[in-house]
Amino acid sequence: MEPRAKVKPLAGKQLLCTARNRALITDRPAESGGTDIGYTSGELLLLAIGSCATGGLRNFFEAKGLPSQDIVTEVFFEPAAPGERDRIVIEIDLGEDRLHAGADAIKAAATSGRVVSRVKLGSEIDVRFAGR
Repeated sequence: MEPRAKVKPLAGKQLLCTARNRALITDRPAESGGTDIGYTSGELLLLAIGSCATGGLRNFFEAKGLPSQDIVTEVFFEPAAPGERDRIVIEIDLGEDRLHAGADAIKAAATSGRVVSRVKLGSEIDVRFAGR
């Protein structure tokens, strides 16, 4: 079964987000009218991409018998010119000792997971009305 998530408004700018049997609250920073008690939606997107990319890298290096515990992946938006889409950057810090595995293979591993591959391919987004 494909993952599903539900989101409902709470007080102010807060939203209750649930998936499976887990829940979290998103919020906006104080300067945007929120209380800053939770991640923003954009931060959650970056975290999902980072988690997916890091998992792919871990699997890749472990399959080669190489350590993976010290890999650090940072994901951020690189602003584009007005009217163009921002770029999502996955920056990998894995040390010089693992680069011999090949830059192209490492990049492929970082984008091999379901979340990153869907974003990279530009998944279509449909808006539908429940019950119709």
